[in-house]
Amino acid sequence: MQKPLKKIGHKIFTGITGEHFVAAEISKRGAIATITLKNVPNIDILSSSIDGKRTANIQVKTGRLTTGGFIVGHNPMKTLGKNFFYIFVFLKDDGESEYWIIPQAIVAETAEIDYQKWIKGRPAKSKEAPRTFQWKYLKSKNFQKYHNNWKILGLW
Repeated sequence: MQKPLKKIGHKIFTGITGEHFVAAEISKRGAIATITLKNVPNIDILSSSIDGKRTANIQVKTGRLTTGGFIVGHNPMKTLGKNFFYIFVFLKDDGESEYWIIPQAIVAETAEIDYQKWIKGRPAKSKEAPRTFQWKYLKSKNFQKYHNNWKILGLW
């Protein structure tokens, strides 16, 4: 009988699954997608148009229904550039996964505003808490334009 995965293993497999799903979605749409080696800051997937003239640097965050939010940074986030994106992947046990393709600058701004609201009145040691991006944002009307909208990457 196979032993159940420990919680840490489950998280690693969830993240790897999301990266491969995103690379597959980009590839099936006719662009190049290469998964980076681990520990590359800010980039999980390097992607480009077939002619190499347009590029997208992608950070993938993957979750399931039990995921409340995603850690996106430990310090105030800087805008990295117009070709940096976050892709949030919602893995489902049954059915198609869902994707939100969001410019990095918007994720950085949203996470920082949320963090500043949260930190007010908290003890000094709370200031070490990471910046997060919550599922509630993805499900809101403001973020529906990013839902499964692969054209945002600008590769086609």
